[in-house]
Amino acid sequence: MENRPAGIFFKGGRLMSWLTVFFLLMSIFTGLAIWVYIRVQTAEESSDQQNGHTKAHLGKPGRSRRKDSLKDFWEVRDIQKGIVTLHPGGRYRLILRLMAQDFFLLSEIEQNNMEDYLAAAMRGLDFPIQTLVTSEALDTRQAVAALRNGANRLPEKIREHALERANYLENLRQSRAVTARRAYLVIPFDTTRGFEYARSELFARATSLSDALASAKVAVEPLDTGAACDLLAHLLNRGRAWRPSEAGEQGVMALYTISERQVIGA
Repeated sequence: MENRPAGIFFKGGRLMSWLTVFFLLMSIFTGLAIWVYIRVQTAEESSDQQNGHTKAHLGKPGRSRRKDSLKDFWEVRDIQKGIVTLHPGGRYRLILRLMAQDFFLLSEIEQNNMEDYLAAAMRGLDFPIQTLVTSEALDTRQAVAALRNGANRLPEKIREHALERANYLENLRQSRAVTARRAYLVIPFDTTRGFEYARSELFARATSLSDALASAKVAVEPLDTGAACDLLAHLLNRGRAWRPSEAGEQGVMALYTISERQVIGA
């Protein structure tokens, strides 16, 4: 058995005791520091919330923190004749709805041909486009109108079935229980030559794009003013059944434009 001086064990024991006390004190100090940090952060967040609430009330009268204009979201200034005018002026956009065959129902050869035609159409473009894909409630208004308008020319039993079908489709549309994926293309054009010139150029671009996509069996349809408003309303208010075009048809909304200047006098 190896002989070691007794003092070595004694000094080692005292060292271990001091280390234990040191780590214990460090643990207590760390816990206190974390507690103080949390309290400070909580106080700062509470102060920021109060200051933000105060600033909201000290702003301009009648203004809230929520942006309530399309100009604040997408810089949309006006929509007329199917053309979206952006703010500041001189920037115009035309929205096209894409209508194509179901890609997954085509054969492999037809799928490859469609891909080749689409690639060729995209390479032939000399202007930029923007794509938009969204899920929208299924619009059955045209089908409902066709069923109801043609019901009088049908035999009695078939007429009852047609009217029941129309009611079913109408309830389905109002409940927005079924959605469909829609694809859109946005064509831009910037000019200082005015609205009519921009409109003619945008529709010329739309015609060129439509001819290029026709070989791929993809049809495009320019959105009119009501459809463009419906699309923007859908993107801003997902899940709501209200549509600006329907309100316009019922006379709720007037088709006029109000400038930002205050109108004085009669």
